[in-house]
This record gives sequence, C-alpha cells and structure tokens, in this order.
Amino acid sequence: MSLNQKEEMQKITLRKNQERRIKSGHPWVFSNEIDKLPDNLTPGQTAQVYDSRGYVVGSGFYNPKSLIAVRLYSRGAQELDRELLVTKISAAARLRQSLYPGSSDYRLLYGESDGLPGLLVDRYGDQLVMEIMSLGMDIRRNLIIEALTEVLHPACIYERSDSYSRVLEGLRETESVLLGALKQEVVIEENGLKFAVNIKHGQKTGWFYDQRDNRLALRQYVKGKSVLDCFCHTGGFALNAAAAGAKSVLGLDISDRAIEQAIKSAGLNSLSGSCQFESADVLHTLKERVESGEKYEVVILDPPAFAKNKKSIESALKGYKEINLRAMKLLSPGGILLSCSCSYHVDDEQFKVMLVDAARDANRTLKLLEFRHQSKDHPVLLACRETQYLKCAIMVVE
Repeated sequence: MSLNQKEEMQKITLRKNQERRIKSGHPWVFSNEIDKLPDNLTPGQTAQVYDSRGYVVGSGFYNPKSLIAVRLYSRGAQELDRELLVTKISAAARLRQSLYPGSSDYRLLYGESDGLPGLLVDRYGDQLVMEIMSLGMDIRRNLIIEALTEVLHPACIYERSDSYSRVLEGLRETESVLLGALKQEVVIEENGLKFAVNIKHGQKTGWFYDQRDNRLALRQYVKGKSVLDCFCHTGGFALNAAAAGAKSVLGLDISDRAIEQAIKSAGLNSLSGSCQFESADVLHTLKERVESGEKYEVVILDPPAFAKNKKSIESALKGYKEINLRAMKLLSPGGILLSCSCSYHVDDEQFKVMLVDAARDANRTLKLLEFRHQSKDHPVLLACRETQYLKCAIMVVE
C-alpha cells in the first residue's frame, strides 16, 4: 500500500484498566497493555486505539518489534497523512519562532512533545537535520520531507538517524542528504554569540540546542571569575562565560575535533584571549588538578549520558558522584558549580541525592540557586516524563 493513499484505520483494544496513563496524555502503548490486535495489522501501519469499554483513546502507528507497540500521534481518530504533518510542523515552527524571535537556529521538532513520536528535526538557518527513531516515521520519510518543504522551504534536508533507539525499533542506522546539497560547516547564532557547527561530523545533529537557556543562565555567575568548563564539547558554556566577563576560561574535552570547533568559535567572537581550550581526558585531568591544589571560582560539568538504560543507573550515579566530588574539591569556598546530566533514566531526585552524597564526601556544603531543565525548544510533555531528560543544577559550594 502506498503511503500517499488513505490508510484503512485498524482497531487496537487495550486490556482492562490499562488506559488511565494513556488517557492522561502519555503517547506510548506498551505491548503488555494490548488485549486485541487485528490480524492484518502490518508494522508501521496506523490504528485507532480503544479502551476496554470501546472508547477511542487515540491514533498511533504499530511496531511489533518494539516494547512500545503503539506510539500515539493524536488523541482522536485521525490518519497520519501529509495534511496532519504540515499542521503539526507549522505549529511547532510558530512556537519556536515565538520563543526565539528572529532566530533560525533551534530544535524545530521534538518528537512526542510535538505530536510526532520518534521524529527530531534541528534547524540550522536554511538547512534541516532530521533524526528518525521510530518505525512509523521511518516509513513516512517521503511524506515528512514533503511537509517540511511545504512549511519551511529548506535549502537542504539531511538525515542523521544513527542513535541506539533505532535498534530498539528494529531499524538500521542511516545517514544521507534527502533534499538539496549539504553545507557541512555552518555558523549559528545563539545568545548573541556565533558558533561554528559541523553538521555532518558533530555530535547528534551537530549542536546541543538543549543547553541554550542554561548557557545563558550561567552568565550572571561568572563576571571577573576563573572558570573551568569540563566536557566542554564545542565551547557553548565556555564562550558564554567569556562573553559575560569571566576573568579566564579553560574548556576541556577529549575530542580533538570538538576542541578545534571551540577554538574556531572563540575566534569568531573575538574571545580567544580570555577563552582557552585543551584536548584532555577530563576524568584523569580533574584528578590531577585536585592533587596539584588548583582552584577555580566556577566549574561546569556537562558530561555525556552515563545511563543509557535502567540497568546502568547505579553505575551512572557513581560516575556522576565521582566527577562532582572532584569538581567541588577544585572550587574555592563560595564558588559556583553548574552540574548537568542528560540521562533521563536518572531522575531529578536521584541527581540531587547524588550531589548531596558527593558534597558530604568532599566535606563541602551545597546551596542550590537554580534547578533547570532543557531549553524551551525542547518542551516537556507533562504526561510523559521521558520527554524531560536534562538536569542542570547551579549551586554555591561552601
């Protein structure tokens, strides 16, 4: 069946007492929550989901290979066609444009939060970088391209679908130019600064838009201070600190390519004099600097995700504790620690308890000034805690 044709909506029935979470707005139906499936339902096909009493709770697409058997894209009975895609993409674009007026650099689509499960799109000026993480979206790739083109008229659509989530959906990694010609190196603007971004070789889609608002929040704490930015990637936090008047900024990251981009961005903003970058094994370097007695007035920790799944939470918390303990030992009394975690399997309370444990072992006291999450272009679907993954604690360390 062609996806350009109208799909015949199938019917999926939930088991008794399994609809409350879904009716509250959570967009996932797990395989063990399903009572009845139609015999002719094919992978990726759309279906209407009914509760045990026969009431429609939403429409979604089906994947028998995933524990998330159905991903809902609508709370009613509705087909996932080009018209609906255009409507949802248009709404998402209007929201981002209202959040960041005049900007063309932001996360355009954030999956479930924008009613398009498993579809992420980042905008870099007139180029769009897309990541597909669900079967239902994967087989509708051409419709998505058409809808994005109708709404935004991009010069290029580039797909980087290489996350582990695709494996869980029974999909292979893929990377290709879907429309136009890709310009790998671009310069984006964020918080009044320019950043050099490599779309093809950078992490994720090339840039971490989710820290935009947290990078801006850092600025009020750094004027005239010495700053150490650990896991600095391409310099987002470091350059915001330098722009806000930090006395000195040192960014550390294990990736030579990321450090090259950070140095380039420092030059773009005439901040090379106050903002330095070094390639280093951060865990090892933190230990060395503690042992040598170095002190900083601000330390930033933005490590990669330590917890990839629930089984790794315990080891992840140990890792987070170790780097935070070392950071606290590097801080002068009254110094500022900005500590992050992008592991959604580690929740807010677990993260805070870890910080308290690290402070105890470091013989330091923490005062929480702000507890933040991801930027507004990554809106949180309140009924779906999985859409809130980033944690950012800004603290005074005494």
